[in-house]
Amino acid sequence: MRRGQSMFLRGATDLARGWRIVRTGVAFAVFGLGLLLFALVGFRCLRLLPGTARDKELRGQRLVHLGFRLFTWLMERLGLIRVVWIGTEALGGAGPRLVIANHPTLIDVVLLIACMPQADCVVKHAYWRSSLMRGVLTGAGYIPNLGGDALVDACVDRLRQGRTLLLFPEGTRSPQRQLGPFHRGAAHIAFRSGCDPVPVIIRCDPPTLMKGTRWYEVPDRTAQLTIEVGGPLAIREHLVAMPNGPLTARTLTAAFRDFYEERLGRGRTEHAGA
Repeated sequence: MRRGQSMFLRGATDLARGWRIVRTGVAFAVFGLGLLLFALVGFRCLRLLPGTARDKELRGQRLVHLGFRLFTWLMERLGLIRVVWIGTEALGGAGPRLVIANHPTLIDVVLLIACMPQADCVVKHAYWRSSLMRGVLTGAGYIPNLGGDALVDACVDRLRQGRTLLLFPEGTRSPQRQLGPFHRGAAHIAFRSGCDPVPVIIRCDPPTLMKGTRWYEVPDRTAQLTIEVGGPLAIREHLVAMPNGPLTARTLTAAFRDFYEERLGRGRTEHAGA
């Protein structure tokens, strides 16, 4: 009897896991279809509307915001995630605003833009190689991550226009259950623009869609993601103490990472990246 019960429970668990994989596949398929519609219809229609290049970029970002809100709703309805929003209303107002966040899952940017009607993002340059992706990224005015001073200049320019800029200082998803090294780009941008970064702390339990995992490697229960917006990280004291750019950027980078280590309760795994 015990063996039979064990086999039944194992079968029920496998069935539930299989159903969760199917729902995850549906979500990814819908995302891909939405991307296609945005590229072929949405952004082409927006380009026909009158206005400056800036106006069209902001309309494009608004469209992405609405699409990501809908996708977040879908994932919640499918029972794949549950999102707890803490202080995210602070992300919706006028800029300039530099938002930084840790990056534990694949959908972090989706959740953040879902609560940010306007957000300039830095996106991996490789995504521009896809004609489908390029139409969306260009239409929304996102910034290709080419690195160096040109990237910093482009980001600072957006902030000086009074816009909101979203950055992930790790540059890629965090190592599993850890915090990756922070690169100095966010610190250079904060130093050059004078904007106090607004930190967003993202937690996910159980972990899902992590770095190095496949889309079908799903947890055994609904993942709860907490999106918590903290108070601005004051950089003025660092600017006064160390007005030298590279040294200040190094110090700011360490301070940003220390903040996340403390809030996430994790030890340092690697030193801040160059």
